[in-house]
Amino acid sequence: MYKLMIVEDEPIERKALRMILSRHFFNLDIVEDAKNGIEAVDLAKIYKPDIILMDIKMPENTGLEAQKRIIKFLPEVKTIVLTAYSDFNYAQEAIKSGAVDYLLKPANAGDIKTAVEKAIASIQNKESLKTNHPQPIDVSENVLEAAMSYIEKNFTEKITLDTVANFVHLHPQYFSKYFKKNLGITFTDYIAKLRIEKAKNLMIHPEKTIAQVALEVGYTDPAYFSKVFLKYEQQSPYKYKRNNI
Repeated sequence: MYKLMIVEDEPIERKALRMILSRHFFNLDIVEDAKNGIEAVDLAKIYKPDIILMDIKMPENTGLEAQKRIIKFLPEVKTIVLTAYSDFNYAQEAIKSGAVDYLLKPANAGDIKTAVEKAIASIQNKESLKTNHPQPIDVSENVLEAAMSYIEKNFTEKITLDTVANFVHLHPQYFSKYFKKNLGITFTDYIAKLRIEKAKNLMIHPEKTIAQVALEVGYTDPAYFSKVFLKYEQQSPYKYKRNNI
């Protein structure tokens, strides 16, 4: 059972979120709601939620301020921010402060369900890594498959060579050389190209901005995302989006 806390200043929104979550999830304990950022911090200390649905703009401490305070004593919490289009810069800052996802308001039931499922999967993945101690992988057969599978599941998060090397039980330097030798591409290029391909698939949706796409594929800085996109596609993401909608 995972504990989830709703942080939203609008009563009707809190009620709607509770109804959606109760309908779709039987493994969630939805604790007491918080009506503002100050309450969010206080209740987080009491209930220690695994997941938080947090509105960005609220009275008495914004969701961003609350998120920064909560992450200090609940570093593993999975925060999903709720934002309007005009608040996107706040959402970007929240992602940088440890939020795992964001939803544009008004969010539909499907988007909420997907975001919470993603948060639960992330928790379960970390629990598995903590509790399981698998035997070392057979380098000759399984290491690349395991590494690429791990990357595919985690490319939206901060992912490093050391992280993946540790996952497949290899020294980072050896893993780096082995990866390039067998795939003909460096680890860094592989991650970048994967994210760019995922971004291209998202950019065909007219409602998604370049900044939103960047966040969804693991880049917290849209300007850096644009630079990487230009490097691999020889055109800006804006031009690509314009030509493919």
